[in-house]
Amino acid sequence: SKKIVWEEEKPIRWSYMKILREFSTLKKEYPINPYAEVYQMRDNMWAIFTETLDGAGDPWMYLIDGPEKAMLIDTGFGCGDLKGLIKEIVGDKELIVACTHAHYDHAYGNAQYDTIYCSKAEVARMQNINNDQIWDYLFDETGKPKWTKFDRADLIKYSPYQIIGVEDGYKFDLGQGYEVEAVLLPGHSPGQCGYLDLHNMTLFSGDTSGISKAKPNEPYAENCTVLASRNAFKKLQPRFKDIKGVFPGHGALDVTSSCLQYHLDACDAILKDPENYDSC
Repeated sequence: SKKIVWEEEKPIRWSYMKILREFSTLKKEYPINPYAEVYQMRDNMWAIFTETLDGAGDPWMYLIDGPEKAMLIDTGFGCGDLKGLIKEIVGDKELIVACTHAHYDHAYGNAQYDTIYCSKAEVARMQNINNDQIWDYLFDETGKPKWTKFDRADLIKYSPYQIIGVEDGYKFDLGQGYEVEAVLLPGHSPGQCGYLDLHNMTLFSGDTSGISKAKPNEPYAENCTVLASRNAFKKLQPRFKDIKGVFPGHGALDVTSSCLQYHLDACDAILKDPENYDSC
């Protein structure tokens, strides 16, 4: 892939990603999927990077190799053989696939799999993208990509998939007591959900910045508020001290849990004085 249009990245994200992608010794590429860069971040966990296809932020996906099952968090845009790449890393293990939320860059690769998990508050949005027209917006009237050059033939073939919504606190069992907990962190979308690896104590937080606007009569519309985001982070706050790494949907990864407190502080400040806040 090669970008045509570049998002105006935040300065810290820009420099971090440049250094990581050009100089990190953790980086590994696999011929089966030339769109992906793979970084091993723990003994049993990999971060998978792909460039954005629609001019927004470049997304991360994450793979956990449990004792009996593996777990993939987010599926990206659906360009390239993600399924084959995962198999090369963890073999033929049964794979659990869960999405943080239903936005293009995190869930358009879902059609490679039979079953997708997400928060029950995100099921309606996930159903809206369960169709074969989701990639049309990436191309102009002549069929050329608008934001990033890539081969349209490398998009996955669409196939309907089952969507299973889970409750906040639901635990995925990867075998032998290895659990990953769903942690509802709404605001960016109604069911934006993080996943907490209870073995490594790492949080895959998805996209928690920015509050989306819910559509009229949309299920769980009340979750698209600063208050909902604040309440979710307040609920998680007692566990901040135990989290040993936060892996977001974009930008710098393996950051300290202090970023969670900063988010909570920002929400509190906005709620205290809604007319006086910075936008970024």
